[in-house]
Order: sequence, then C-alpha cells, then structure tokens
Amino acid sequence: MYLSELNIGEKKNFLELAKFSMGLDGEQKTEEQEVYQSFVQECGLTEYELKKQDNIQSVIKVLSKSKNKSKRIVLLELYGILLADGDVSKEESDFMTELSNQLSIEEYESKKIQRWVSAMNDMVSEGYAMIDKE
Repeated sequence: MYLSELNIGEKKNFLELAKFSMGLDGEQKTEEQEVYQSFVQECGLTEYELKKQDNIQSVIKVLSKSKNKSKRIVLLELYGILLADGDVSKEESDFMTELSNQLSIEEYESKKIQRWVSAMNDMVSEGYAMIDKE
C-alpha cells in the first residue's frame, strides 16, 4: 500500500523482513505467501533474491537509520502480512515488539498501527461480502 514511498534499499530490506516474519510461527500460510507476492510486485523487485535471512539483525540495524516515515511504513506493511491469516502469533507479536523498539517506535504507536491494519482488513472483507452478496 505504501511501499512505493521507500527507497530501493529500504524495499529490499523490507522484503527480507517480510519473508523472515512469515516463518516466525513455524509455518508460511497461503495468505501470507499471497501478501508477500503482492509486496514483491508493489516494490517492483520481482527479480530480487533474498540474501539476508540468516542475518536479519543487520537488516533491522540498517532500517533503524531510516526516516521515521519509512520505519512506520515498514511496521504497517509487516502487520499487513502478519494479519493476513487473521491472527498474530506470540512469536510474531514478540518480534514486532522488539522490532518497534529497535526502530525507536513507541509501543503505543506500534499498537495503533496494528489496530489500523486489522480494521482495514475487516473493512476490505466487509466490502467483498457486500459486492459478492446475491
């Protein structure tokens, strides 16, 4: 949704984080895979190969130097993929709390972003229900 606002390096690092976060609960669900593929398309990085999955802390360290706007975009979009299946696991929640801390984003702001993403997902589902109604 907002990934076009990131620079190329931030987009690549975001994709690294997105893929990493998908496996935190031990499985990569179909819904998460679909959202990830939409992220790849939105970033315009269909040829990008993930390189930093074994060193995700280096990705976070680089992103921690980004502008606050970029950091909030990263969190918002990551919540989008984690909420794709309708649930954020304890592992995912713990990761997002730690990520927020490392990006110097207050906990209340992170929770607000999560609530907004959840509400947007609900609204999209309601919209589909309205238009698919016979």
